[in-house]
Amino acid sequence: MEVEPRRADGSGGAEITRLCRTLVPLAAAGKYAEAASTYRWVTRASAGDPLRYGDHALRLEFCALTGNEHTGVDLLSLLDGVGDHADAVDRLEFFTSAALLTRRLTETGYGEIPFVLNGPYDGVPLDRLHQRMRAAALVEAEELDERDRNGYFTAYAERKMAANPVAEFVPLLPSALPRVPIAPPPGLSAEELVIRAEIHNHRCEPEEARACLSAIETVPDEIVPRLTELRAIFFQGDDTEERLRDAAAGFRRQNDEIRFLLNQCWLGLWLVFDDQAETGVALTTVAAARLRAGTDDRAACWGEYWLAHVLSGQGRTSEAYEALRRGAVRAREAGDPLLHGTLLCLEASLRNGDGEDPVATLDLARAATDAFIVGNVGEKAVEAVEQVRIAYERTGALDELDIFVEHMLSTLPVGGPERLRGHLRHLRALSLIGTGRFAEAVDDAYASLGVAASKGKDTAEHWYVLVTALHGAGRYDDVLDVAPRTIALLTASPDWAHRCRWMYADSYRALGESSRAFDEYAVLAEILQDSGDTGHSYISVSMAAAEQLDLLGYGANAADFYAKAADAASAIGGGYVAATCRNAATLSRLRSGDLDAALTALDAAETAVHAVETETAPVREHLAAQLDHVAAHVLSAAGRVREAARRALRAAETFHRIGEAESARDVDLLLEQILLGEQK
Repeated sequence: MEVEPRRADGSGGAEITRLCRTLVPLAAAGKYAEAASTYRWVTRASAGDPLRYGDHALRLEFCALTGNEHTGVDLLSLLDGVGDHADAVDRLEFFTSAALLTRRLTETGYGEIPFVLNGPYDGVPLDRLHQRMRAAALVEAEELDERDRNGYFTAYAERKMAANPVAEFVPLLPSALPRVPIAPPPGLSAEELVIRAEIHNHRCEPEEARACLSAIETVPDEIVPRLTELRAIFFQGDDTEERLRDAAAGFRRQNDEIRFLLNQCWLGLWLVFDDQAETGVALTTVAAARLRAGTDDRAACWGEYWLAHVLSGQGRTSEAYEALRRGAVRAREAGDPLLHGTLLCLEASLRNGDGEDPVATLDLARAATDAFIVGNVGEKAVEAVEQVRIAYERTGALDELDIFVEHMLSTLPVGGPERLRGHLRHLRALSLIGTGRFAEAVDDAYASLGVAASKGKDTAEHWYVLVTALHGAGRYDDVLDVAPRTIALLTASPDWAHRCRWMYADSYRALGESSRAFDEYAVLAEILQDSGDTGHSYISVSMAAAEQLDLLGYGANAADFYAKAADAASAIGGGYVAATCRNAATLSRLRSGDLDAALTALDAAETAVHAVETETAPVREHLAAQLDHVAAHVLSAAGRVREAARRALRAAETFHRIGEAESARDVDLLLEQILLGEQK
C-alpha cells in the first residue's frame, strides 16, 4: 500500500496554474506581500511534481523580474527533463523563462558563476547557459511557428526574454534582502577595473573581483602584468604557475620592483601548494625580506602576511607568528585598519588551530574585529568574530561569548558592516535556541539569513537554524516554506538533514496534514534504514509514521510500521518501547477490521510486555495495564466478553493504583460498554 501525498491535481492543478499566472501581475501592481504569499503557496503545492513545466516557467519568470534571480536558480535543476516533455508550448515557456533568468543573472555580474546543480548543464557558466537557453527557446518557437507560419511564438519568445523587471525586489521571506549586485559600475576603464579587483582581493571579496576582471575588454599594455596576475589568482587552473611567472616578467620589464616582489610571495605560496615546498618557501622568504627592507609599509606588511602563510604550512609556527607581529606593528604605524586586522586575524586563526593560549588569541581576534569595523570590511569582520567564537568555545566560556555578541550588536555603528551584524544575530539565534528560547530566536534567524543571502553567503547552517527556531516556536506553516530548501542543502550533513526532515514531517502533523506527514516520516524511515541507522531515531520516526497511518484509516499498514519499530527496539535492548509498539500494533490491526490478525498481534504484545524486566515496578505495571486495556478491546470484538471484562477491570485497577487517573477513566468507560454489550 502506498499513501499518496495530498497534491493539487485536476481542478487543484488548474488552481496552481491560475495562481502562477497572477505572480508577475501582483508584483507589477505593487502587491508584494500577496505576490510573495502566492509564490510560497504554489511552490509548496507543486512540490514533487517536476512535470508542471508551464507552472515552473511562470515561477522562473517571477523570480527573474522581481530581484529574486538567485532563488530561481534552484528551478533550473528541472532542465534535466524539459527536453523530453511532451507539451511543446510548456517546453518553450520553460526555456524562455530560463533564458530570461540567466540574462538577469549575467546583467548583475554573475555570468561567470558556474551552474552547480546536477544535470547536463552542471558546471556551465551562467552567461553561457543563457546563450543555450535562448537558442533552445528560439528552436522551440520556430518549430511551433511552422504550423501557422505567422511568427507568433518567435516574437513572443523574443519579447519575453527581453522583459525588464516589474519590481526592484519582492521579499519572499521575512527580512529577505535584495541580492547585492557584484557587477562593477558601467563605464570604468580597464585600469579602474583592475584597481577595483585589487581592492576586492584585499577585502576578501572574490566574486566581486572576478566580476571586475570579466568586465575588462581592451587591455592597455601597462596593466597587462597586473591583469595577468589577478586572472591567475582568481581563475586558477593548470597554467596558474605559468601565468604568475608571465606577470612577474611583465613587472620586471616595467621596473615595478614592489609588484614583482609581491608576485614572488604569492608564487611561492602557490608552489608550496603545488608540492614544490622547498622552492616555494625560498621564493617567498627572499621576496618578503626584500620588501621588509624597503620603504613601502603596506607592501612590506603583505610580504609578512604571505610569508606567515608559507611558514605555518610547513609547521614553522613560531617564525610565522614573528612575521605576523612584525607586519602588525608596521600596519598599525601605517594607519591601515584593513591590513592591520588581516595580520591579527591570521595570527588568531593559526593560534586557534595550534591550540595556543585562548586568552591571548581572544585579544588578537577582538582587536582584528575592531580594525575591520573601522575599515568597514564585512567579510573579514565575520572571519575575525569566528576566531573569537572558537577561542571562547575552547575556554568553555559560552556565557562570555553571549556577552561579547550582545555588546557587539549594541555598539556596532549605524552604517557599519551589515555582514557582521547579520553574523552576530546568527550567533545570538544559536544561543537562544540552545536555551530553548525559540520564539525569540526567529527574528534573528530570519535577519541573519537575509543578510547572508543578499551577499550569496547563506549556508546550510543559516537555513537549518531558521527551521529549528520556527519549529520550536510552533510556526509550522513557516517551516513548510523553508524546510525543503534546507533539506536540499544538507546533503553533506546527514544528521542535520535527518533532523530537518523530521521537523518538516512534524510540522505537517501539527497542521493536520496527515498524508503529507506520513510521506515525510516514511521517507526519513527509509533513509535511516538504508544508512544502517535503525536505532532510536528510526524507531521514533516509524512510530510517528504509524500514528499518521492510523489517522488516515490505514490500520494494517500502521501495524506494520509499529512492528518494524518494535523489532528495531528489541534489537537495541529497548524492551519497554518494543512492548509499547506491540500494544499499538494490536489496536491498529483491530481498527483495520482484521480480527484474526489482531488476535495474533495480541499474542505478540503479551510476549513483549512479559519480557520487560529491567524497568522499575511502576513502569512494568503501566505496561501491563496498557496491555490489559488493549486486550479488552480485542477480546470484546471477538465476542469473548467475560475475558474482556476481566482484563478491563484489571487495567482500571492498575491505572488507579499507579495514579494514572485519565487512563483509568478511559478503561472504566470501556468496561461499562463491555458490560452493557455495546463494545463488540
